[in-house]
Amino acid sequence: MKALAVLLFSIIFVSACIEQPREIKEITIPGHGSQVYTFSNDIKTASKVFANDEQSIRNIFLQNERIMLIFDGSSQQDNAYFTVVATNLGKIQTYLAYEGMISSFEPIYFIDEKWYDRTGTEILKPELNNSLWLKGPSTGANGTSVTVEGNTIYLQGTDYKNLTLAADKLVLVVFNYEPSS
Repeated sequence: MKALAVLLFSIIFVSACIEQPREIKEITIPGHGSQVYTFSNDIKTASKVFANDEQSIRNIFLQNERIMLIFDGSSQQDNAYFTVVATNLGKIQTYLAYEGMISSFEPIYFIDEKWYDRTGTEILKPELNNSLWLKGPSTGANGTSVTVEGNTIYLQGTDYKNLTLAADKLVLVVFNYEPSS
């Protein structure tokens, strides 16, 4: 009985000592000084989110000073999620500034057939070139991904966690950063 207790204790002790994979939520980029980029999720997990054409996605950011950030404003829950996502995407502007580029996001939203600018003023529907379209669980997301069609990037997630994973994936794509295994 004593030997069984020692064996059981040994198994529990050894299993506790085995190193569990650590989440990585912060990275630095060579040439960006002491800037630390912090992510919402483990970057190894975020890097697995589907993206259909990473170079084209990256080029939209590298070739344009202004990106329209478009979303369906009809869901208060999704709007709250999009606020967090947009804040997290601010890392892209910092990254591009270190790369010698000035960039900005111009938030534009619609409800039904009416379009609005960041101040809530009604505007005409803009040309949707060089845009990042956010889709959440209540506003059209049918998966978790970052895809590009023409000059429009679609970032979608079926819940809050998946939206932040997709946003982290987009940042990794723009940074051209692949986490090591």
